[in-house]
Amino acid sequence: PFHFRAPSKILWRTVRGMLPHKTKRGYTALLRLKAYEGIPPPFDKKKRMVIPSALRILRLQGGRKFCALGRLSHEVGWKYR
Repeated sequence: PFHFRAPSKILWRTVRGMLPHKTKRGYTALLRLKAYEGIPPPFDKKKRMVIPSALRILRLQGGRKFCALGRLSHEVGWKYR
């Protein structure tokens, strides 16, 4: 089977699996989704900040498994880091 390798496409496919993409409502919701590798041009010049409530150490319970999308993409054949 065909598997996407880029992190943005893996995220897009994952979200598509959560939406009713065969209906008009799900299709239009999927059209509004935008995923990028890196920081897109209008936002790359903005000052970056840390949002404490979104930190992994605070959001995940102890012992919970997680993976980084970039590392997962690299393992399936994405040639960039």
